Amino acid sequence: MTKRTQPDRAPGMQIGSRRTFLAAALTVTGLALLAPSPASAQAYPEPGKRFTIIVAGSAGSGTDINARFVAAAMEKEFPGTSFQVVNRPGAGVQVGVQALADAPKDGYTFGLISLPTAITVMLDPSRKANFNKESFIGIGNFSYDAGAIAVRADSPYKSLGDLIAAAKEKPAERTVGVVGPRGREHLDVIAMEQGAGVSFTPVFHNDSGLALNTLLGGNIDAVQGSVGDFVAQVKSGRVRILAVFDKQESAYAPGVPTAESQGFKIYSGTSRGFAFPAGVDPKMAARIGETLGKIANSPEYKSKFAEMGLEIRYMDAAQYNTYWNGEVARISSLLSKIN
Repeated sequence: MTKRTQPDRAPGMQIGSRRTFLAAALTVTGLALLAPSPASAQAYPEPGKRFTIIVAGSAGSGTDINARFVAAAMEKEFPGTSFQVVNRPGAGVQVGVQALADAPKDGYTFGLISLPTAITVMLDPSRKANFNKESFIGIGNFSYDAGAIAVRADSPYKSLGDLIAAAKEKPAERTVGVVGPRGREHLDVIAMEQGAGVSFTPVFHNDSGLALNTLLGGNIDAVQGSVGDFVAQVKSGRVRILAVFDKQESAYAPGVPTAESQGFKIYSGTSRGFAFPAGVDPKMAARIGETLGKIANSPEYKSKFAEMGLEIRYMDAAQYNTYWNGEVARISSLLSKIN
């Protein structure tokens, strides 16, 4: 009978422990192969790769216009790559923002975030949103549309002070058109009420165009929106903007005073920035963020964007994060005033 011998092994190592050691080594090797190497991050973005930019809005919307402008500029900055805008409208912005939160973490999918609209969804328990600020890596803000309040050109109200005085004289009788309950425009009206100690009656609409039509029909006293909502009607002589809710006058509403300059510290607007889903390599996110800043600060791109009647207001990643946190606090406070 042939004598069975034990296999060779290192002194002091049992067969079972050797197998454990080999399994652990294979696991570590596998993880190393799966993890992005420094070289791959340095080569990012790879030539020939396609980026996806998710937009929580339909084609032709303000968010869509911003995203397509940035997509075209990014393709020039990264020759050999392509940037495809994918529209994901639905439930306000909830469908698109959720799609961004759930997107692949490979660095080739990012999206546009509209604040404070996305924040109102996050903070509304009835929406049951499965995302929050920590679901994203903000890389920078690109544009900003300051809030504004407007009346018909033949309105007796010539200033925000006039409208406030009328609201004080007859509480809750002055009507203001807004887009949907708990939306940014509705919260702007609440901010006016809190800041001036008055009461308005909000009249809700499905979109800003419908609210403007209600105003032009003489059925409400004013409309709360953004400067961009009113530019065309102001030029046609049908609408007058009473105040811009910003720290500075708008280039697209020359001569219109800010609410602050009229004695009311009310600030609001729609910011449109870009973010990756959380979990993306920070170096990849920073690379696209740096390029966004280059585009935003380019005189050529600024001029082209201005021709579209839109304002670039760039914030880098740190500034954008601070702004985002501030908006969460501001919106939380205003939402607490709604019964």
